[in-house]
Amino acid sequence: MPRLLCLATALAAASPLHAETKVGTWSENANAAWWREHDTPAKWAVEAKSIHRQLLAIQERLGPGRVLANNNFIGWVRHLKWLTLYPDDEAGHPFFKDPRSRRTFIALAQKPAIRDAFLGALSPYDNHGKALEIICSIFRDQAAAAFQFSNLAIAISVVFDQPFPAGWPHHFVPPEAVPRGTETPAQRFAWLIKSQRAGALLYDPSRFSISNLRFLVDTPVPLRELAYAQQVKIRNPKHLNDLFKTIRYDMPRLQARRYLWPHGDYELFSIGQKGGLCVDQAYFTAHTAKAKGVPCIIFLGQGNSGEHAWMGYMAGYGRWLFDLAKFRNEDYPVGQAFDPQTWRRLTDSECDFLNSRSAADPDFIRARDALAWAELNPGADFYLACLSEARRRAPNYIWAWEQEAAHLEDSGADPAVRVRFWNDWIRTFHKQQDLRFRGEKRLLALLEEAGETTEYNRLLREMIAGNRNKRFDLVIGVAAEKVFAHVQNKRWELAHQTYRGAMSKLAHKGGGHLFYQLVQPYVQSCLEEGRNAQATDA
Repeated sequence: MPRLLCLATALAAASPLHAETKVGTWSENANAAWWREHDTPAKWAVEAKSIHRQLLAIQERLGPGRVLANNNFIGWVRHLKWLTLYPDDEAGHPFFKDPRSRRTFIALAQKPAIRDAFLGALSPYDNHGKALEIICSIFRDQAAAAFQFSNLAIAISVVFDQPFPAGWPHHFVPPEAVPRGTETPAQRFAWLIKSQRAGALLYDPSRFSISNLRFLVDTPVPLRELAYAQQVKIRNPKHLNDLFKTIRYDMPRLQARRYLWPHGDYELFSIGQKGGLCVDQAYFTAHTAKAKGVPCIIFLGQGNSGEHAWMGYMAGYGRWLFDLAKFRNEDYPVGQAFDPQTWRRLTDSECDFLNSRSAADPDFIRARDALAWAELNPGADFYLACLSEARRRAPNYIWAWEQEAAHLEDSGADPAVRVRFWNDWIRTFHKQQDLRFRGEKRLLALLEEAGETTEYNRLLREMIAGNRNKRFDLVIGVAAEKVFAHVQNKRWELAHQTYRGAMSKLAHKGGGHLFYQLVQPYVQSCLEEGRNAQATDA
């Protein structure tokens, strides 16, 4: 029996007679017909349960590999995911109690390209309900512009679904000094569209992917701050480097070791007038870039002379450069930045993906669908199979890997299963140094836990040798892990021996990474335990 016919038979057989919705062929016409018949949240809740039961029955008969490869099944999964995002208590919801908001939700459901782009952009770390509220608010209040600039609307929804961290934008300014605007995400969207139509932007945001637009909209400052930045004269993104240098470097402040911003409110005008350190120069330049429609990322890194800030920016449509104001003779192994969607560390591998990964790649789309089906069934026995299918389809799809790692950890999976998983991780990311190291570090912990001393030492030697030249920060991380494993278990003599051994090998090149990752926390641990002699020696 042909594959599609077999699945169609399974779909029909799985559909209970009492169900109003019969899960079968999926199409835009079927979608539109469904929404004509089901226009209230009460119906949606009942139908979602029925649809889910039928999909589970199909899953039971055919397995995840076959159903996740079928367009009809995936169409119903996306429909179900959309339904589950709607709040249970519409009447008590501050946004969706407005009938206009419900109508917007229904309208977007019948625009599958936009709906699916939004669902595909959601990460496991997003507040999915809040993101839905934001995108509906933008389309409700700015419908014409939102349909034209839908990627921009989606980017705002996945960035503003969670509060910006208290320590944003960096640790060289008191958090209370950073101005934060009260404008809604819909108002921020409207401001950017108005700027585009006035010719104030250097790029057309409708030509950027959602992934790249996250680094355009990722600032909570008042719109008046961005309006001020738009007045800065730069003709194209290449002039951002010159702009960085026009902000006077405050050498007296550096010499006085006044690293925290000392001038009150951290406003762009104040930075322009008073100058600042490199982080202030980067903050000013990055906000000017964003105000003019150029996605931009600020990096902080430890070099030979201490900490420095530099930037990545879009030098053209789809082309990132990551070395604006980066001092090449400082030997920075990597910069630290944050993904504004999840507020997790942005790895250098993920920066590479910004230049290479396409959200329109069919395998990547299928991987996201597999992850969505897993998220809808977190306790199912096929949960891991769905995650495995996601990473089989798109081996570099890090969210699927991370969800599987978390599941294995939380469920207390057999150590042999976890060792196999992390070996698969290492093989998959062998060319992405930071991701490979993350897998090696987890594998190292498992080997120590199992008492596999020989294998532990072999892997440790490989990690140090493989990272010694370009990524000495990773080598320091390995050394610190080993020291603090002894500290945690109160093996103080071994901890100190390991610490001194690490210092003898790394002190000549470690710089700030060595201080912040090993020296400072080790000395503090010694002092907290009253081991003053070891602290002094360290």
